[in-house]
Amino acid sequence: MSQELVCATTPLGNTPAELIAPTQALLRGFTLSDADDASLQHKQASALPVLADSAAQGLQARQGFRVGSLNLMIRYADGSELTEMPTAHRLPQAPDWLLGMSNLHGMLVPVFDLARYFGLTGAASAKPMMLVLAHGRDAAGIVIDGLPERLRWGVEQETDAATVPDALFDVVDRAVLIGEKLWFDLNCNTLLDRLETALTTSH
Repeated sequence: MSQELVCATTPLGNTPAELIAPTQALLRGFTLSDADDASLQHKQASALPVLADSAAQGLQARQGFRVGSLNLMIRYADGSELTEMPTAHRLPQAPDWLLGMSNLHGMLVPVFDLARYFGLTGAASAKPMMLVLAHGRDAAGIVIDGLPERLRWGVEQETDAATVPDALFDVVDRAVLIGEKLWFDLNCNTLLDRLETALTTSH
C-alpha cells in the first residue's frame, strides 16, 4: 500500500448516531480531534517527497484507483484516508448509491458507491475498500475496487477530453494515457458538490 494512505477501521464500541435526513447528513459540520488532525498533518507531510520529486521532473503525481471499468485518480491532497469497508448505516429514503453513514474515528461520514451512481458494474474479483475524500466536515467516503496506486505523468500524456465518458464529463479535469491505460483526473470538489445536489433533488 502507498505510504500516503493509512488503513484504519471504525473504533470498537462506537454506536452510530441517530439517523438524519440524507441532505442533513451530508451537510452537517464535524470537527477533527487533535489526534486526527495530527494524523492528517503526518500523512500530508509523508506525501511531500513524492510530490517534490515529481515536480522536479516536471511530472504530475496522483493516486489512482478503479471504480468498475473506470480508472480514476485524485491529487494526494484530496484523499485523506483509506480503510476497509466499514459498516454503513442506511438513511431513510436515500438513493441506493448512498450506502449510508459510517462512524470513522467518532466522525460520521457519508459513504457513496460511485459504481452505482455512474451506472457501472463493480469489479467482482477486487476487494472493495473505502477511500475518504476531502477533510474534516467535508469528508466523504467512496467505494473503490482494490488498493490505490501511485501515478506520474507528463503533459504530453494528456489526451483528448472527448474520451471522458458523458457521465463524468463535468467532474473530470483531464484524461491521461499512462502506459496502456486511460485515466481520468477527478475534481473532488466538483464531484462532492454534484453528489450533494443529487441528494437534494432525489426526494
